[in-house]
Amino acid sequence: MFLNKSTNDKRVKNIIFLTKYGNLAASSRLRAYQYKDKIDSPILNVKVQSLFSNKYLKKKFKSESISIFYIFYLYLKRLFFLLKLNKDEVIIIHCELFPYVPPIFEWVLFKLNKNIYVDYDDAIFHNYDLSDNLYIKLFLSQKIKFSMKMSAGVIAGNDYILNYAQNAGAKKVLKLPTVIDLDNYAINPPSYKKNNNFTIGWIGSPSTTKYLEIIKEPLARLALKIPIVLYLVGADINQEISIDNIEIVSIPWSELNEQKALKIFDVGVMPLYDNPWEKGKCAFKLIQYMASFLPVVASNVGMNAEIINNYNNGFVAKNSDDWFNFFYMLYSQPKLRSEMGLKGRDMVERNFTIQSRLAEFKNFVRN
Repeated sequence: MFLNKSTNDKRVKNIIFLTKYGNLAASSRLRAYQYKDKIDSPILNVKVQSLFSNKYLKKKFKSESISIFYIFYLYLKRLFFLLKLNKDEVIIIHCELFPYVPPIFEWVLFKLNKNIYVDYDDAIFHNYDLSDNLYIKLFLSQKIKFSMKMSAGVIAGNDYILNYAQNAGAKKVLKLPTVIDLDNYAINPPSYKKNNNFTIGWIGSPSTTKYLEIIKEPLARLALKIPIVLYLVGADINQEISIDNIEIVSIPWSELNEQKALKIFDVGVMPLYDNPWEKGKCAFKLIQYMASFLPVVASNVGMNAEIINNYNNGFVAKNSDDWFNFFYMLYSQPKLRSEMGLKGRDMVERNFTIQSRLAEFKNFVRN
C-alpha cells in the first residue's frame, strides 16, 4: 500500500523531490538539490530521491552499455521508496516516476495524497506524443497530460510547457525558470580587452552536442578573418568536432570546470534546432553566461528569444549570416561586449536567481 499514515510530529514538514537523475544531471541539481540546500531546516525536512543514479548517468554519457537488470533494480528501488511515503508529505515529481511506463503509479499517488506537484523543465511529453513508435504513441501519448491534470499543481520551466499544462487542465501552474544561485558567481564583471584570440564558449552535454553543427559554417568563415578558440564544456567525447582554422578546447563537465571556463569566454553561445522539443528548453546556459557578465548569441528558438532582448543584452541569430555578423561585432567591439554583459547580469539578478524565486516556489507548494 502506498503512503503510510501521517506522522504524529506536526512540527516537522517533509518535502520530497522525486527526480529522474542524481545531482550530476543539471535538471535535477538545479530544480531539486539546489532548492533542498536553501529550504532544508529543523522544521522543514527536504529529501531528494533519484530514479537513475549518477553511476547510470556516467555510463550513459560515455555511451556504455547498461544492463536491463540494473535498470530494473533502479525501478524497484524507487517503488520501495514510494511505499514508505506519508500522506502529509509534499511530493514534487520531476518529469515522471517511471519513464516509458503508463501512469499507474502516479494515479495511485494522486488518489492518496493531495499534495503532489509535477515539475517540468523539458517538453518530455514529446517523447511520447511525437514518437515514431506506434505502441508508445498509442499507450503513452496522454501520460504527461494526465499527470498535469491530476496533480495539485504544475511547475513549468517556460511558457511552452506552461501552455501545455493549461491545455491539459492543470489546477494551477507556476512558471518557474531554471535559475542560478547568485552566490556561486562573481560580483564584479571582467575587464574586456581586445585579445589576439576570440574565445567563444559553449556549455552543454553529450545529448546537446549535436547543436554545434549550426555554428560550424559561420565559425569557419569567421576564422578566415580572426583567430578563434572554441571552448566546449561537457561535449560528447565520442563525437569528433573539428572546424577549419579553429582551435577547439574540449573539457569534461564538472562544476569546477564550468566555473573556470566561464571566466575564459568572451561570448557564450546556445545554438538550437527549431523543433518542438527545443521549444521546451529553459535557456539555462544563457542564464549562466549572463550571470558571468558575458554577451550571448543564441538561436531564435523558444525561451532563448524571451531572455534575449536583441541588440541589448545579446543577439538572437536567425540564420548563418546572423551568427557570423554577431560574432564579428562582438570581437571588434570590446565595449559592446562589456555593455551587453552588464545588462544581461542585471536581468539575471532580477529574474533568474534562486534568491529572487525561492519565496514564489515555497508559496506555491505550501498548504
